[in-house]
Amino acid sequence: MPRASLRVRLTAWNAALVMATIAGLGLALYMLLAQALLRRIDGMLDFEFQEAAERLVHGKPTEILEGSPAAFHEVYLLRILDQGGRIEVESPGLAGQTLPPPQLGAAEGALNHSDARIDHIGESRVVTGSTHGRIVQIATPLRSYERDLIALRGVLWTILPAGLVLSTLGGYWLAGRALAPVGRMTAAAQRISAANLGERIEVAHEGDELGRLATTLNDMLDRIDQAFVAARRFTADAAHELKTPLASLRAEAEVALILPRSPEDYREALRSVVEEAERLSRLAERLLLLSGDDAGVELPRRSFRLDEIVREAVDKASQTAADLGVSLRMEELPEAIVAGDSDLLRQVFDNLIENALKYTPAGGAVTIRGHNDDSRAVFEVSDTGVGIPADSLPRVFDRFYRVDASRSRRTGGTGLGLSIVRAVVERHGGSVETESTPGEGSTFQVVLPVATTVAAASVRKN
Repeated sequence: MPRASLRVRLTAWNAALVMATIAGLGLALYMLLAQALLRRIDGMLDFEFQEAAERLVHGKPTEILEGSPAAFHEVYLLRILDQGGRIEVESPGLAGQTLPPPQLGAAEGALNHSDARIDHIGESRVVTGSTHGRIVQIATPLRSYERDLIALRGVLWTILPAGLVLSTLGGYWLAGRALAPVGRMTAAAQRISAANLGERIEVAHEGDELGRLATTLNDMLDRIDQAFVAARRFTADAAHELKTPLASLRAEAEVALILPRSPEDYREALRSVVEEAERLSRLAERLLLLSGDDAGVELPRRSFRLDEIVREAVDKASQTAADLGVSLRMEELPEAIVAGDSDLLRQVFDNLIENALKYTPAGGAVTIRGHNDDSRAVFEVSDTGVGIPADSLPRVFDRFYRVDASRSRRTGGTGLGLSIVRAVVERHGGSVETESTPGEGSTFQVVLPVATTVAAASVRKN
C-alpha cells in the first residue's frame, strides 16, 4: 500500500489534534456547566431549608410550610419527620414516595444533597437536614437542569463535526502552503545534473528551517561542483600528461622502423623507450597514490622516528646529488617521533629532496635541517636553486602545475611530486609551506604533530 503524501499526513495529524482538542474542551465545558447548574439547584434548596427552619423556630404550623415555598419553584415538595423518622407532614406529591433516608442523629444544620426519582415529576434533587428536633426534606425536579444539558449537548454535537471539517480543510491548505518551497526545491534538484551544476535552489527565507535546508543543499552543490571541476581538470591534465610520453614512445618506435639502423641506433631508441616507459610508470604510481588520498583510504597508524626517515631519504639522494654536482648537506636532526605511515612520509622527503636537486644548478647546495617546536616536529629542505616566482607560489602544490612546463618535462617531472607532499602531510595532521626568492633558492617546511601515545614512548625506549 503506497504511503500517503506528507501533505495528507500533516492534514490528518492536524485534524486529529483539533478533533481531540475540541472534544476535550467540549467535555470539560459540559462537566463544568452541569456542576454549576446542580450547585444552583442545591443553593435554592438550601435557601428553602433555611426558610423552613426559621419558620419552625417561630412556631408556625408545619402544615403551612409544605404549601408556601420562599421562592418560585416549578414544583416544591416538603416532608418533615420527627427524630424517630416518622412523617409529621408532607406535600401531597410525596405521599407514598421514597426519598433518600435521613441520617438519624446528624448534626444540627448539616445538609445532605442527593438524587431521587419521584413518580409524577421524574428525576429530582433532594436536600435533607435536621433542625430544632425535626428532619426536613425538600425536593424539586431536575427538568430545567436536564433541558439545559440537552441544549448544551446539541450545541457541542454541532460544533464538533463543523470544527473537524474546517480544521481539515484549513490544515490541508496550510500544509500546501508550508510545503510549497519543498516542491520548488525538489523540482530544482531534479533539474540539476552534471551539465548544469551551477544552478542553485531558491532560498525564500534564510531564517526558517526550509531556508536553512536550501542553504545547506546549495553548500553541498557548491562542494560537488568544485569536486566535479577538480575531477575534470585532473582528468584533462592526466590525459595530457599520459599523451606526451605515449606520443614519444610511438614516435621513437616509428622512426626506428622506417629505415634499417645500426645496433647502436637501435639501443639508443630502446633507451629512449625505456625512459618514457619509466616516466609513465612514475606517473601511474603517483596518480594511484593521489587517488587513494581522494578516496580517504585510512592510514596505518604506527609510531616511528621521523628523523631516521629523513636520514634515509638523504642517503638515497646522495649519489644523485654527487652526479649533479650539488652539495647535499644535512644538519644535526632532533629526535622526532610521529604516528602514521612511514613509507608515505619517506615519499614526502624523497620528493622534496628530488625537487630541490632538480632545480639547483651544479655548484649549488641543498640543506636539510630540523627542530622540535613544542608538540610539533619541523623539518626543512632548502636549496640555492632557481627559486619560484611569487605568482607561482600559491599554486606549486596544485596537481600537474609546473612553474616552467618545458623544463619540468626535460627533467622527467610529472607535476605531481609537491601535490603528493601536501596530500600526505595533511593526512598526517601536518602542514607544508614554502618560501622562495627567484634566483636565490627555495625552502620547503614540513610541520607534523609529535606522537604522544604509549606506542611513541616505547619507540623512544627502543
